[in-house]
Amino acid sequence: MTPKRAPRRIENGDAPYILSPKNDYVFRYLFGEEGNEELLTSLLSAILGREITHATIKNPYILKLYYDTKECILDIKAEIDKNVQVDIEMQLFYSAELINRILLYWSRLYASQMKAGDGYHVLKKTISILILDDDPYQTDDFHVCSRIRNFEEMFELTDLLEIHILELPKLHKQGKRSKNNKLIPWMNFLYAQTREELDMASEANPVIQKATDMLMAMSRDEEERLRYEAREEFLLDQQYRLQAARGEGIEIGEKKGREEGREEGRKEGIEIGERKGIEIERVTIAHNLINLGMDNDFISKATGLSSKEIQKLRNQK
Repeated sequence: MTPKRAPRRIENGDAPYILSPKNDYVFRYLFGEEGNEELLTSLLSAILGREITHATIKNPYILKLYYDTKECILDIKAEIDKNVQVDIEMQLFYSAELINRILLYWSRLYASQMKAGDGYHVLKKTISILILDDDPYQTDDFHVCSRIRNFEEMFELTDLLEIHILELPKLHKQGKRSKNNKLIPWMNFLYAQTREELDMASEANPVIQKATDMLMAMSRDEEERLRYEAREEFLLDQQYRLQAARGEGIEIGEKKGREEGREEGRKEGIEIGERKGIEIERVTIAHNLINLGMDNDFISKATGLSSKEIQKLRNQK
């Protein structure tokens, strides 16, 4: 089984294609750099459904790290309205351990608020947001918001944990429900396939027009196009390896099933493929954490890899 591999781009007629903000490097460039707080504030207001008046980007150095290493997590950490922590990330595809990773990053951001000697009262609401160019959940709604609730009495235990997942491919299912939804124009901007769709999204919001102008300027920069294409190749290769590992496992299972005459062989093969895919993702996460300067003990707890395996990855760099 050969997975589909196609670089993401916005068609621009006879002119050179426009870079897609679904690429995490472009997304980070538009929303995560100092000076672009207006774009981030507008996007977060639309996602969270309330007016955000102030946003401070907490990790503006990430792109510099990316220029140096080419492998790092291009998420955006921010503080909004001076008391809420937010982590927002663009992802190409869903994988088996994605939710575990979201919870890990949420917990790190939540715990980072507490310094030696602080009381628990310093811990404030922390929100993780994942924008996904995939649709793994069996719902029509493209925006899923999750909190901790008591299922029997149906009350909310706390609002300190909040996770948003937005599935871009489901935008076409929104229909009339999208009429008064301020998030839809931003999602149309992120998911635009053509210059016409990009222009239509821009008409809905002057801040989206500003983001479009920045995107067009970025697309005209030859150096930025090279970075974009290199990042697309890296992301698509990562997707290919994960999908190929699962496909290989299915083929192994089908062969074993034919030999043994039972369905269990296929199921076992799928499990083998998923385990291989998870192992690839663990190694990728370990590389990212190494680049961020984390020690072996932390990386081991985050990925499940042994210290020996992590040291081997360090020696390969």
